[in-house]
Amino acid sequence: MNSSRSIRSNASIGDRASPNFLIKRSDNIPNRSSSPPLNNRSSLIHLQDTDKNGPLTKNFTEDDIKYHKIAFERCIDLSERGVITNRERFIQALNYVGYDLPKATIDQLWSTNHEEITFKSFERILNQEKSIDERILEEAFETLYSKDKKFDWNIDFNKFRTDMIEKGDRLTEVEFEKLRRLLGTENGKIDVKKLTKTIGENKDNCRQKIIIEKKEQRRDEIERLSSRPNSPKLNNNNNVRIRIDSTSQKLIIPSGTRSVQIKGAFFCEYFDSPADALYFSIGYSFEIKKNTSVWITLKPITSPYHAGSLFKNLDVRLLLFEKLPRSTERRLIQISSARSGIKSYIELNDLPKGSYEIIPITFGGVLRPRTREVNERPPIKTLRETRGKKYSMSKDYRDALEYIFDVFDFNDNKQLDRNEYNLWTIRTTGEEITNEDWLSIRDHVSLDEGEGISKENFFKLNDFEVQDPDTTETDLWAGLKSIGFNYALELDMMCPFELTVHVNESNIHLESTSFVELTEIKKILIKFLQNKSEKIKLNSTVQCFNYHDDCGSILIVDNKGPHNVRISAQVVNSNNAALTLPIDSRKPPIINIRHETSQIIWFAHKLDSLRPMELDANVQVQ
Repeated sequence: MNSSRSIRSNASIGDRASPNFLIKRSDNIPNRSSSPPLNNRSSLIHLQDTDKNGPLTKNFTEDDIKYHKIAFERCIDLSERGVITNRERFIQALNYVGYDLPKATIDQLWSTNHEEITFKSFERILNQEKSIDERILEEAFETLYSKDKKFDWNIDFNKFRTDMIEKGDRLTEVEFEKLRRLLGTENGKIDVKKLTKTIGENKDNCRQKIIIEKKEQRRDEIERLSSRPNSPKLNNNNNVRIRIDSTSQKLIIPSGTRSVQIKGAFFCEYFDSPADALYFSIGYSFEIKKNTSVWITLKPITSPYHAGSLFKNLDVRLLLFEKLPRSTERRLIQISSARSGIKSYIELNDLPKGSYEIIPITFGGVLRPRTREVNERPPIKTLRETRGKKYSMSKDYRDALEYIFDVFDFNDNKQLDRNEYNLWTIRTTGEEITNEDWLSIRDHVSLDEGEGISKENFFKLNDFEVQDPDTTETDLWAGLKSIGFNYALELDMMCPFELTVHVNESNIHLESTSFVELTEIKKILIKFLQNKSEKIKLNSTVQCFNYHDDCGSILIVDNKGPHNVRISAQVVNSNNAALTLPIDSRKPPIINIRHETSQIIWFAHKLDSLRPMELDANVQVQ
């Protein structure tokens, strides 16, 4: 994807600096010490058919059921009560208890259960499907290599590696090398008996580690609860308790108003570490000629490329800025504080005539960076195919490009104008389109003056790169990763949205302007929200500002002292909330606050507007 331009990172826009401060966050699926070091998610286990005589009936012991419960609870959605609503977490829960099911089976189970897995349905699935054991593994290997007359329970490692990648296994090069050392391969051969035994032992070790970890968590919780009344560090001033009631109100827009709609997207990226994640949005400008009532709504959009249903309740807000006359500066005048379903909105009865800018924001309550391990896994999809001596675009790549075109076609007119194409190029290469570039593009696809790039011409431009022999598969993937796709061609670091402005004015034009790095927005938000927040004094120089509304909560810490301070913020209870801090973590995150500065500690988002949101946290100066 535009490999002729310098692509600086798998997930970056140009040479942008890391933020001056960071908000701690947990990953979607935590990397715990008990996660299996050997990845057994391999399709070769499923080469043999499942029992064709009907579902299996297993007699799980009491210990088995306890273990299943522990594994299940590790993967539930914290905003729901005892339900897994994320597809990847469902797969993780199955892997924890030794089940490695084919993608087709996962898809069917996920769909049959309406993208919500309760523990009862989880146990039913475990009862019906086959788990991994040494006998099944040996049978699978025997089936896979039965046509090889020289098969003697020893397999060439390179052939094994190739077969695993073709079957959809997700091991990285480093993990394959660890596997080679773990199995002690000699003369480039794998001892199948040793491999199956190692996987079986790994599964048992994983089970024991998870059970031990659960016991330690319970012990720590008991100690924490028993010590709370006598702890000299805790008092009422250290507790931040938030309750936001349910909302059933609907946004009512009078008939006769003029509406203009435009699309956009949030992007998440990082350079070296997920802890340094950056968030980007898009700014939009409009102008009104007279004082008028205005309604602005923002709605997240999901697609088949988004695994699970988590992005449907993305933590979003709207910021409305006034552009100051005869100046390049802007002034924040409004933040969305109300919701109607999954929409966040601003309602103003009398907005003065003038020029304005809208910036949608999100800060990581739901849209989170993928782990470094996942980011470095090799792709399981092919983006181009070889036909003779020529290359052609694969169907998977063409489908992904079609979706990307639709995302960047902000005004939905079936073509990309120069501004839209420029924003796509910035996103994928870090560089803007120059006048010379645009003339060259027009010549390649024979565009008329003022004409935009159609979808077919967009394919054509990208096909030039696919056919270039100097382009590698890695180059093509770098472009997709910069958009937010992972190695499985799923969107986990990008979420589109739909922005609509309603006004009592006959003519209004809404235009996308540029990418906005949301780190810059935090400083503006702090100044804007401090006078609208509840104050919580931590000591003589440090205090919190807790802002909350129908959308959620924003917590700010202000350090007026001459020295830097360290703040611990432990969320001990949460209901119906997505948070940028770890929830119920054993060790509270520590945030450094520089002297005479303020910093946002968390963004808490009410997931379901029809249910109340509750949050209980201990915030302390260390």
